[in-house]
Amino acid sequence: MQGIERIIKILDSFSLDEPELTLKELTNKTGLPKPTVYRIAEALNKVNILSKDDNVSKYRIGVKLFELGSLYLETLELRKLAFPEIEKLSKYTEESIHMGVLDGNEVTSIEGLGSTHNLQAKLWIGKRSPIYCTSIGKAILAFLPEKEQEEILTTIEFKRYTKNTITDKKNLKKELESIRRQGFALDNEEHDEGIMCVGAPIFNNKGEVVASISISGPKIRMKEQELEKYKKLLMDSVKRISDKLGK
Repeated sequence: MQGIERIIKILDSFSLDEPELTLKELTNKTGLPKPTVYRIAEALNKVNILSKDDNVSKYRIGVKLFELGSLYLETLELRKLAFPEIEKLSKYTEESIHMGVLDGNEVTSIEGLGSTHNLQAKLWIGKRSPIYCTSIGKAILAFLPEKEQEEILTTIEFKRYTKNTITDKKNLKKELESIRRQGFALDNEEHDEGIMCVGAPIFNNKGEVVASISISGPKIRMKEQELEKYKKLLMDSVKRISDKLGK
């Protein structure tokens, strides 16, 4: 188990912001001894889980993880069921549409379509985002069983991204209670300045939240009137997806 935990620590060090890391950077990020990191990284490189660029002495995620990740996403029933609704939302709103799933104490985008506008909320499939200050994350967190929600809340390291970011557990729990009552979550420039989002949960046949979808756009276009329309469209869409999962 210790070996597996060390491998996961190394793999978790990589992100879209830092796709390539030196041995020293991996050592600093994991807190593991340098010889241990080197031994594991070289072993992972041999089986293509990591890839090493000898010219700059940097590691990056290897093709094997891409293959496994692609297989997972391709076989995920949820994506196939949700995509027609995502297309409809994209066509009607012309804004960025994301679908995300719980990933530890974060949320990972697994499907979506970008906006048709030049000024838009960027979409990256595979990107992990904070669960506590994004509509796509809060829409999942609010509907988790109380015990699971509490476990996640205790692991969050609150970071202030903007002046609107909720940075404490007490206020976040109040927000989550409100989300449960109204059925949708808002991100009012909480993660990115100038970006507003509305998100809603998707449930499986057991009534468990399994994902969420959000509509994101610049605040200058996400006016109150548009938001009201988008809330209704979004909640109708996630209900249809949930109904399909329930069959």
